[in-house]
Formats: sequence, structure tokens, C-alpha cells
Amino acid sequence: MYFNTIKEIIINKPDCLKSYLGSLMPLYFSQASSDNEAIRNIVSESIGKLFISFPNDIGETLMKGMASNDVGTQKTCTKSFKYSAHGGTEAGPFVQFIDALINKINSSDLQLKEYALDSIGQIAYNNSLNYLLKSHLDKITQLAL
Repeated sequence: MYFNTIKEIIINKPDCLKSYLGSLMPLYFSQASSDNEAIRNIVSESIGKLFISFPNDIGETLMKGMASNDVGTQKTCTKSFKYSAHGGTEAGPFVQFIDALINKINSSDLQLKEYALDSIGQIAYNNSLNYLLKSHLDKITQLAL
């Protein structure tokens, strides 16, 4: 319930959480590889929506999560872009993550591949972000096939 409550605050009034990011992000990352898929989904959505409001504050932490040795953390971070790309209109913060997302398609973990493709698909669907993928279309197609 705690995570759902925080998620609702993120959706409705994210600015009030800025001073709590230092506490929230470690909490989310401690649950990023939870055995409970519902918790991982809430964490992914919350991180994704926080990224829309605070890309400079959590971008480095998110990049470290994507490069983590823990596949669960990689999955959670990769899936988070599905939620941030859906509502994100500022392309700049996404630039540094495009290569990492594309490289996740090459993973041996099928769920990680799925999440990468979902996130990339959401970026492609967003008219404010889809140009970020144009120079990568051949690689994305090759990896997806």
C-alpha cells in the first residue's frame, strides 16, 4: 500500500517529492528485484513517472540500475521507460538511455528483451521522442528479428 500511495502522489503532485528523492530511490531499488511481480511493476511505473519530473536528479541512479549485475534491477529500470516515454515530452533526458535500451534487446533474458522492446515501442509511439530512434532503426530491427 505504501508504494501505491507514493505512486499516486507521483502521478498527481510529483513536485512535493523532490526533497524525498534521496530516500525514495534507494527504497525503490531495494525492491527492484523483488520476487513479487506486482511490487516490481509499481516500482517500474513509479521510477518512470519520477523520471518525467526529475530526470536530472534520478538519471544517474537509473543508468546505474540499468548497468547493474542484478537482472531484476535491470528489468525494473528498463521497464520504467515504458511509463516515462508514454508521458514524456522532453527528449533530452532520454538521449543517454537509448543505446542502453537497444542493447537490452540483445539480452539472453526473455523478459528483459520484452521490457526493452516495450520501452522502445513507447518511445517510437511518442511524437516528441520518436526521432531519437531514427538513426538506430536498422540495429533495432536486426536485434528484434
